[in-house]
This record gives sequence, C-alpha cells and structure tokens, in this order.
Amino acid sequence: MLLGRYPDESIYIAIFFMDCMIKEGSIVLPGDIVAMAEELIPGQGTFQDNGAIRSSMIGKFKVDRKKMLAVVEPLTGKPLILEEGNVVICEVKQVMDNLILTNIIHVAGKKRQIARESDAALFIANISDEFVTHPSTKYRIGDILRARIVKVDPLIQISTKGKEFGVIKAFCTNCRKPLIKKDNILECPVCGRKEERKMADDYGTGNIDRVI
Repeated sequence: MLLGRYPDESIYIAIFFMDCMIKEGSIVLPGDIVAMAEELIPGQGTFQDNGAIRSSMIGKFKVDRKKMLAVVEPLTGKPLILEEGNVVICEVKQVMDNLILTNIIHVAGKKRQIARESDAALFIANISDEFVTHPSTKYRIGDILRARIVKVDPLIQISTKGKEFGVIKAFCTNCRKPLIKKDNILECPVCGRKEERKMADDYGTGNIDRVI
C-alpha cells in the first residue's frame, strides 16, 4: 500500500501501478489501466495517461507482441437485441434536472455487440428507493453503472433501484482519476477529493457480467 502522497501525479501513478500489465483476455471497462507505458505502446482501444495505458472502451485486452501494442478489442458475436429485464452496463453521458442520459455499452452475461440504438434514459424516480433531490447527487458524467432495463419502446429506460445496481466505477470530477471506495464514500487516490455516489454493492470489483 502506498502511504505517502506525491505532488507530481505522474510519479504517483507510475509507483502505484508499476509492473501492472493485466492478464491477456481480461474484460476491461473504460478507464481501466491495462499496462504501463514502459511495458507497451497504446494501440486500438487504449490511450496513454500519465505513464499508464488505459482502456478507452469495454472489451477484451490483448497484446500485439510483434508491435508491442496494448489493444482492447470490442466484444463481438451475433448482434444482441435489448429486452426488458436485461442487466446492462452503462456510461453516463448527460445529467439533467429530472433524468440522466446514458449509453448502454454491455449486457451482463452476453459477450455480444448490441444490435439497436443503445441510448437509455434513467429518470430520477428510478435512480434509488430513497428520495433523490437531483440526479447529480447520485451520478456524474463518465460514471460506469449497472442497471436493469425496465422499458425498451419507444425509449429505452433503465433503473438502478436496489443494492446490486448503481455505479461500479466512477471518476474524480476534479482530476478524472478512478475513485476508490472507503466505507460509504468515494475518494480520489491522487488529489484526495471525496465524492458521493449511488454505488452498487460490489463497487470496484469490475464484475460486468453479474446477472441479477
């Protein structure tokens, strides 16, 4: 465990994630670190961020050993039709007064591409079993969350009610680094900022294929 804080964020990341190339074949989320820049070169589906190579999409990690590239390939297969009841992984795109607009990026347990329009609305009444004053108190742009589809036509609607649903990965609104769960709050390991979210009960595990 790293006890001190470094004024230079790149030094902090380099030390904290040193020699951290993940196992080939691993399923990754946007923002996940797959390797360090000293190990590989960013390729398709990845980008470099302060010495770390991160995934830019949800997919499967692989290494192009001939060119020493870190690559994230999209999950492929027969196109999948979204249905009511599907458990889905979404990325928050816009937060409004009474709803949140998301993009469905994965269906739990289904390693296939989505066939139809994948935008989904999360209305404030479907965020939590508790009263929510404003969507921004529970979710922020860029958050990755687990939800259930409650309606598909004419507009896909999702719900995050229940302890299994909510954010599974969130990013600091100050420096955009992934937040770490500490008790019932999220904290940035780089700048120390503390933030609140409606978290899934397995926040931080990266389990995108949990079917509920």
